[in-house]
Parts: sequence; C-alpha cells; structure tokens
Amino acid sequence: MSDNWIPEFYLDNPLFTDIASLASNFKEFRQWPDLDDYNRFMSNIYQNILNENQVKLQFVSQGSKPECYEDGYEPRIYLKGEIQTRLQNWHDFFQIMIWARYPHLKSRINALHYNAIYEKHLADTTSKQRGAVENALTLFDECGAIIVSSNTKLLKLISNFCWEELFIKHRTAFRNELDCYIFGHALYEKSLSPYIGMTAHAILIEVDAGFFTLDNITKNKILEEKSIDFFKKNSKINTRLLHPFPILGVPGWDKRNESTDFYKDTNYFRPGKRKS
Repeated sequence: MSDNWIPEFYLDNPLFTDIASLASNFKEFRQWPDLDDYNRFMSNIYQNILNENQVKLQFVSQGSKPECYEDGYEPRIYLKGEIQTRLQNWHDFFQIMIWARYPHLKSRINALHYNAIYEKHLADTTSKQRGAVENALTLFDECGAIIVSSNTKLLKLISNFCWEELFIKHRTAFRNELDCYIFGHALYEKSLSPYIGMTAHAILIEVDAGFFTLDNITKNKILEEKSIDFFKKNSKINTRLLHPFPILGVPGWDKRNESTDFYKDTNYFRPGKRKS
C-alpha cells in the first residue's frame, strides 16, 4: 500500500523547518512525484553532484534482491551513483530531502558504508549481519541528528542525560548557544505523526558563538563540513559515539513541552548512563 501524498506536509510542523524550503519544490504536485521529478529537482540544485567515488548521483527504481555485494544498496550508490528509490513512499521521499540538504555528508557516510561492506567481502565472510561500523552508520543515517553548540557545558548535559537542566534551566540557550538539526530520514518520516518516544541519535559538534548569527545557507555549509570532519576522524565509528536525544523536548517542537511537567516523564527523558 502506498502512502498518501500531502503536498504541504511541512506547514505548521516545526520539525520540518529545516527542509521546508526544499520540500516546497513539490507543493504544486497533486500526486506523488516520480523519478524524473526527483532527478530534475536535484539537477536544479546541483549541476553535477558526485559521490566520493566521483560518480554522478541519480535516483533509480528499487532493484530486486541483490545477488552479489556490488548490487547491494550502499555499494550501488558508491560504485554506480544509483540511489535506489521506492515511489509513493515517505521514507524514501525524506531520503531525497536529506541528499539534497547534505549531499557531501551523505556521500561520506555512503563511502564508509561501502568500505565496511567491502572489507567483509575481502574476508569472504558469509555473514549477512552488519558489523559495528555499519550499525552505527545505519542508525545515524536513519535516526541521526546534528547538535551544535558554542557552549561545551551544554553538550555535556546531553552526553550526561541531564534533560531537565538542559531543557528547563537552559531553555533560552536554544537557537542562541545550542541547536538541533534532524538528519535521519526515518526520523522525518516519524515526524509526520510525532509521538512520545521519538529519539534522535546525535553527533555533538562545537561551533563558534558567531554561528548562531549566520544565514541558513552558511550555517548549512558549516554543519556539513564539521559533520564530515567528525566522520573522517571516526571512520571506525560505533554506536557509543552517538548520543540519544529526545527531540520532542526541544523548545517549540512540541506544544506539550511548554509545561515543565512534560520533562518529568522518565520513560522518555531517561536518565541513562552518565559519561565522564
């Protein structure tokens, strides 16, 4: 069964603020876009976007079950530039939005995915289970977020699960000293019908105080560059480097968090294991 197309899904939902301008390219569509529409959309933004293997990227139809490792989802992106895409599908629609917003970061993650898969191929392993690197990359790709701050103390509150102190005591720090940017396309899909329990798995990035005064285009460039640096430094990433973050706690992202009682729900705002 196909999802129902809602052309202006991003209106009145603050979780979609970062991709609203991209999604607005499809607001006149009365039915789901097709592959030609998606490829035209990308061509209008980037004249010739390449992956890290210097192959031009394009959206193609979802393939059949791969018979060899080269036909797998990530290898096809890296080796052929082919991003397999299901039509009439919100999950893959948001995947396209993220490719449009962070093409170089997506390419970096794809290259790391491919390297991990290729290493298994060289080892001639018959295991189809993802390794630690693949698990972490998949988790970030699906449900990731990029959290930036000019105040390292605020980032430590996140890594130490100090939710009430972060969201109540330092509430005014959001968008002034701290901000969260959704990266995971599955997280965007969930944002169509937000629910208590939605959790991002974030990387924490330090920025200069001037970051928060910049225009959105410049911010996005810095976000991508610093995130790419993170994944270059952590090419053997594991899930311990991703920080659970209850995104509905961000001020303005859910009306319920206007009450401090919202943050007392420890099933959502879990204490976790504090890090040194």
